[in-house]
Amino acid sequence: MEIVKISPFEGCSLLGMNGGCPESPDGKRMIYAIKDNLLDQETKMILCNTDLTDHRELCTIKCGNHNGPSATFIDNSLVVFRDGSEGIGTFIIMDVDTLEIKYKIRAKESHCAESGKYPFSVDAKFMGKNPEHPEIDTCGIYILDVYTGKITLVMTEDEIKQMVSDAGYTALPNVGAVSHVQLNPSGTSVMMRLGVPECPVFGALGCKDLLTGKYHIIPDKPVHQLWYDDDTYMATRQFNHYETVDGHETNIIECETSYLARFTKDGQELEVLGGVANHMDGSPDREYFTGDRCYPGYATDIYLYKKGSKEPILTIPIPQNEDTVWVRKVHANPSFSKDGKRIYFNRPDEFGGSNAYFVDISAFLDKK
Repeated sequence: MEIVKISPFEGCSLLGMNGGCPESPDGKRMIYAIKDNLLDQETKMILCNTDLTDHRELCTIKCGNHNGPSATFIDNSLVVFRDGSEGIGTFIIMDVDTLEIKYKIRAKESHCAESGKYPFSVDAKFMGKNPEHPEIDTCGIYILDVYTGKITLVMTEDEIKQMVSDAGYTALPNVGAVSHVQLNPSGTSVMMRLGVPECPVFGALGCKDLLTGKYHIIPDKPVHQLWYDDDTYMATRQFNHYETVDGHETNIIECETSYLARFTKDGQELEVLGGVANHMDGSPDREYFTGDRCYPGYATDIYLYKKGSKEPILTIPIPQNEDTVWVRKVHANPSFSKDGKRIYFNRPDEFGGSNAYFVDISAFLDKK
């Protein structure tokens, strides 16, 4: 097994969220970010071929280390990434061939686009910040059609509050400030992470079926959820307990008991997908799953699982650097390539930095 560094540049390099494949749909190009060091906000977006040739700078932005700029491809030319240069969350959609910025919207970005539809969320701090898009006139969840420019409000903040209240939970004033917004593959359902006081450890997971208007909520949700298919999620099941540490009652999220599983929109566990994990992803054919051991006190090793087995078929070792992972917030965030033959990830080093890498896993997959 060879662990391959992606960036030829000095400094640090970063990939985005778990499940946020950095490759173009045709698998020919990829996008990542570089910065001088993990203390720096100034970040350069870099495009290269997946054979690691032709690295070139697209633009300079500002972002932290957690999920980097969350960069993904929308099609073979359009990419989306976040930027904090204006002092407020913004996502940018750029044509990497012409370097034209197609859209620049002040809002909370999502995981990725589905068939040219990019969801995003708007809360109170974004109101009035998009004068070029007067249709963004209320808090809620929107979908941008990147080809027509049409922006559609699909769930208002009042709907989110009502969904939470109807499920028997407390809808705090800021419950509309959702995160991890994702469309299912057909674009007919949208999910979001909700902050509710009854679920202080893992939060709640909400979903709206856009065709029927039906709502779903999972309290104390599985974590780092992604769509498995149109109707179910894949995510990490985590458990927690409380211990007295230095005289204080401390919440401990367990590593050894965590595992990957598939869930209905209402939280019923359907099947086990893999073993110990935190941030996770599934191969395009959903036959293999990967997750990192991102828990305090452990090196964030990455595991590859054959569907249904909790025993890994491959372990990718990661140097243990608690400061980089928990203070600098660089998480491994493993993601499969478009053909399912690579795992991309962030790998902290022993010296306080971090870089983006991949491993070719072809030799560990069943030959078909």
